[in-house]
Amino acid sequence: MTGRPLRVTALVKQVPKGEHSGRLDADGRLERSGAVAEMNPWCRRAVAQAVRLAAESGGHSTVVTMGPPAAVDVLREALAWGADSAVQLSDAALAGSDCLITARALAATATLDGRPDLILVGASSVDGSTGAVGAMIAELLGLPYIGPVLKVEPEGVLLRATVQHDDWTESVEVELPAVVAVAERSCDPCKAPVDNWPPATAVRRISTTDLLQPDSQAATAEGSASGRWGLQGSPTKVAGVRPIALKRDPVIFRGAPQVQAARAVAELLARGCFDELELRQDFEDPVPATSESVRLPEVVVLVGPGPDLGVRALLGEAAVLAAGAGASVTAVRTGDCADARELSGWGADAVLTLSSDEPRPAAAALGRWMAARSPLAVLGAAAPWDREVLARLGVAFGAGLMSDLVSLSADGTRLTGLKPSGGGTLAEIVSHGSPQIATLRTGLLPLRSPRLPVQPPHAVLAVDPDPAIRRTDRRTGGEGDALDRARVVIGVGRGVDPTQYGELEPVRLLLGAELAATRKVTDQGWLPHGRQVGITGRSVSPRIYLAVGLSGNQNHLVGTSRAGTVIAVNSDPAAPIFAHCDVGLVADWQEVMPHLVEQLGLVTGLPDLERHVTTV
Repeated sequence: MTGRPLRVTALVKQVPKGEHSGRLDADGRLERSGAVAEMNPWCRRAVAQAVRLAAESGGHSTVVTMGPPAAVDVLREALAWGADSAVQLSDAALAGSDCLITARALAATATLDGRPDLILVGASSVDGSTGAVGAMIAELLGLPYIGPVLKVEPEGVLLRATVQHDDWTESVEVELPAVVAVAERSCDPCKAPVDNWPPATAVRRISTTDLLQPDSQAATAEGSASGRWGLQGSPTKVAGVRPIALKRDPVIFRGAPQVQAARAVAELLARGCFDELELRQDFEDPVPATSESVRLPEVVVLVGPGPDLGVRALLGEAAVLAAGAGASVTAVRTGDCADARELSGWGADAVLTLSSDEPRPAAAALGRWMAARSPLAVLGAAAPWDREVLARLGVAFGAGLMSDLVSLSADGTRLTGLKPSGGGTLAEIVSHGSPQIATLRTGLLPLRSPRLPVQPPHAVLAVDPDPAIRRTDRRTGGEGDALDRARVVIGVGRGVDPTQYGELEPVRLLLGAELAATRKVTDQGWLPHGRQVGITGRSVSPRIYLAVGLSGNQNHLVGTSRAGTVIAVNSDPAAPIFAHCDVGLVADWQEVMPHLVEQLGLVTGLPDLERHVTTV
């Protein structure tokens, strides 16, 4: 490492440990009082990297959090890990803040004593999963943003990093100062024994009043001097909470593995499960007919880097929303996306091509273009490129962001989104901003049959390069597309040791399945990040999802909610997965799998497959 001492600030969040109730309090905020809390897992890596980078450069590390008085504990733990100082922003006025107001408050706090060289954030959070606050802070402070990063090393005024995407990585150089999101697999987490934590008096406490001093640099952060914090100042709000409807009627088998396997396959046959594995593509309702003209208002859809199936689902959803609002759909595409005519069949009435896909200048160019058009809504996928562009637009328009929605509906021109909120519930998210901006988990959207394509109106929007960022050495893993196409997915948890994955090959080959994993599996590096399914990973909708050795954490199940049939194998009869499956086998997976393969082979006409695989 070469260069000057670095001032590094890590922004951290206290989150409920495990599942929380998902209920709303009297003020319409998610109720979290009384829950056991801890530092967000992604934030633990941000702290660890901040301490390391500051120590190695002879600099200074500061850790900042925003939250109620009890949130001081995450700062005490960070100090015990080696952080040089800690600041807590705590004020009742901040209660109920959405991601935009949170970003404004944290940007002001992080720069209270001058702008640091580097601001580190966790790539996401287990309670909200917005993944947008870091990019919003970067926009507020006029800084470049990259992430999530696996490796990060400073060199003079540059930071060299390896950025992790769903199924590929790239090497990036970014000029300091910058905001960087840290991936969960980037390093060992900050975890210090409670006995080593310093007293709460070691933490500097401030309130919103401290952010509004005229001579404070923090007061220059956009919106920080408005005095509008918390629920009142938030353009997006939780309007209500509804229970997740249990769509499955589990049948659970116990007893000898051979008997369980036979009974399970008989049950699957009775349900017609294998009828769905014919080589055909099922579609939901068709995409609404092409608009006769490009009408205002528009629903703008970002069509960034990503699988075609996700693009199709997102454009189809936008077309339905636009049809109900008397609007049209404009697809904003990057150069490597489908052509304009193909996008028309999927739901676009007009197409705008960006000359470059660098997120910061792309957001600036789109902001100028949108200002003259006043779109009704701007939608994108819950993917890194879309998140950064939309987060920056949410700041520019003061509109906030409805993030990681699993569905979106319209009442006239007002949109309501749903996202998981814990405790088996879905939070109803509404936006009072203009335009209404949202990211959606495209794997959970219906795939509509295409309409007759036409050649839509097409324009090109000039996007400048970002002088602070240089991207090189992109490495594609190809993991995500395979999962998106798969009719059968085998999800593995920590109950399956990676040295035993070969024992799943007979059933994988028999069903033509793809492997997926829980977050804890990919955190260990047992399978690539692109194979992770769940609230902080991919969403899949296979005909069959075979869950092997995984407990059934709600954060994982969110990514499998559109699976046709869920089969669970777990030796623990109390595992939550058995409440969310169609057919369950209470057995050691290694004992029952050979019998399951034998029975499935009889059904599919390949009874000798296991013998073939094991003898080759």
